[in-house]
Amino acid sequence: MKLKNDNLMKLLTSDLEPKISIILPIHPETPQAETNLLAYKNLLKDVKKDLELNYPRREWNNAAKNLESLILDRNLWNSAKKALLIFANNEQMEICKMEHTVLAKEHVGNTFLIQDLLLPEENIKRPDYLLNISRDRIHVFDINSLKEVELEGLHTRFSDYYSDFDANSNLNSGSYGGMTANYHGHRTKSEEQQKDQKIYYQYLDNELAKLHRAHGYTFVLAGLPETLDVYLNTYEHSPYIGGIMRGSVSNLSHAELSERVNDYFAFERVAEVEQVKNDVQAADRKNRVINDLSIIDSALNNRDVKSLVSFNDGSSYSVEHNKLLIKSLINKINCRVLYTPGDNSYPSMNAILY
Repeated sequence: MKLKNDNLMKLLTSDLEPKISIILPIHPETPQAETNLLAYKNLLKDVKKDLELNYPRREWNNAAKNLESLILDRNLWNSAKKALLIFANNEQMEICKMEHTVLAKEHVGNTFLIQDLLLPEENIKRPDYLLNISRDRIHVFDINSLKEVELEGLHTRFSDYYSDFDANSNLNSGSYGGMTANYHGHRTKSEEQQKDQKIYYQYLDNELAKLHRAHGYTFVLAGLPETLDVYLNTYEHSPYIGGIMRGSVSNLSHAELSERVNDYFAFERVAEVEQVKNDVQAADRKNRVINDLSIIDSALNNRDVKSLVSFNDGSSYSVEHNKLLIKSLINKINCRVLYTPGDNSYPSMNAILY
């Protein structure tokens, strides 16, 4: 797994010690900001105690100043994410906002604790928007804030796209999006809606494809089967589709929408975990999996490892495991961490060989 943040990668692979890791659960509600800050101050106090006992001040003084400066960053303690990972040495500091819950932890030593960076939910590319398709309109939501938004140039109502569209009419004659209709007279309401829907969906597909090409935007599509399935029958393999959510979300409260989206991503995570488990099992049947940490270390040095998988119940941060994960990043070897509470059927560290 490749980290996309080059500055973070530079810090994690630096040889400069001491290396400081602060792992902090965050309560995003504004009244909890003081609680978040207090927890950070307590962890920072422990960090400074470790530094003072084990390293000359000149080797960590700048790092301590940078970490102390975060106390004044009010936005940080009102973060909408579930956790903060803070990494620092005497030259650099990086802050990562996480989507999953963590246990509070600090560590000072010769390695960073990075396993929380490598969970599937932190590395699966989240779509940018949730788009709900209704009979005569669409609703677009920002996938992070879940607030309804407008995308420039995108007509969200059929009536905005058709100059003479009437969802309740049984008569249709005129121009559609600049194209002159070649028919006149009466049609049934269902025939008219199907015709209008087909033309609008062609327009919608074209506009979403443009947004994908120009900005890389991807969308989770939602809607009732009678509308969503009609769209997917023609455009299911479009590159801008980042997922499918069955059922309409247009009339949900913010809390209900948040729960629906969380359930969707939880399902995606379970599917990813099961796939990784299957990969390990398949490789093990071919005798291509090793678990001894020293042998894994040698295999990483020899570039014999195809991927590294750490199974963890979420309660521990093994320094040796984290060293191997960092070495995998340095060698550009795919590495993943799976939290599987209650499942001890897999060794904690699995290296899949070529």
